[in-house]
Amino acid sequence: MTHPIPRLVVSACLAGDFVRYDGGTVKDPFVEKLLSYCEVIKVCPEVSIGLGVPRSKVLIYWEGSEPKLFQPSSGRDLTEHMLRFSEEFLGNLEEVDGFLLKGKSPSCGVSNNTISYKDPQGKVFSHRTKGMFAKRVLERFQDLPVEDEKRLRDEKVRRHFLLRLFALADLRESLKEINSVSQLMEFHRRNKYILMLHSQTKLKEMGRLVATSNDLRQTLSEYSRLFRLTLKRSPSKGQFINTFTHIYGHLSSKLNQGEKSHFFSLLEDFKRDLVDYRTILELLRSWSYRFEEKYLQTQTIFEPYPKELN
Repeated sequence: MTHPIPRLVVSACLAGDFVRYDGGTVKDPFVEKLLSYCEVIKVCPEVSIGLGVPRSKVLIYWEGSEPKLFQPSSGRDLTEHMLRFSEEFLGNLEEVDGFLLKGKSPSCGVSNNTISYKDPQGKVFSHRTKGMFAKRVLERFQDLPVEDEKRLRDEKVRRHFLLRLFALADLRESLKEINSVSQLMEFHRRNKYILMLHSQTKLKEMGRLVATSNDLRQTLSEYSRLFRLTLKRSPSKGQFINTFTHIYGHLSSKLNQGEKSHFFSLLEDFKRDLVDYRTILELLRSWSYRFEEKYLQTQTIFEPYPKELN
């Protein structure tokens, strides 16, 4: 199966540039592998606002309810510089499919793991927060996957990030070629089970939208919005089981009793965390080839991103 090439904004230190405060870079084997499948757009907000490499520590402190970006050694308030850069950089970005930023950074920290302080010298701890640039990313691109490299060590987080990243890249590339409702129907058809996995309700809503389209341009805009929104929430175990069962429904009449029993036994094992979801998907995929179910063979759920990234 071929996959689209996602356009991914990446902290430059994760992409191999020697731009960290200590003059170093970040070595992360998974990130290196992922970037080989992506069109990479590098960013280092701190270097971009004129801080050197290496550089003295930069921190976030709170002035009332307002976060400030400050460099204690120089006494420089960098807040406006960072906010201005963030607006200019993000405002000038061409369409992208996601962001992968440096964890715990005062500029790029995504997941409330950046330490902040009550004073500009960084002597009194306040709480953990997001980096100043990352906060603007999350506000401006609420429908895109945005993570840091540390959270991607969690398998569930990584799986959802990759699925969204490659699905949105597929959407972006496909929209360039869709010139008719029938072409949009085909895109919707092959993504049926990925959409069902995330929301059966939204899947039906999108199906109705396509089926009743009178204005293709308007339909594509609304379809794109719903597609991104649908994939935003990570699917539950129950949603996996529901989707597996629907795929099984296409095949059940051709299976013998032993195969049917084996499938439902695997579902029970999945509920108890004894087997991985990929085990069940591969079983269903093998049956789709055995019974020449072309409809199922083209479904993106069976390989939503390159298997080398599993």
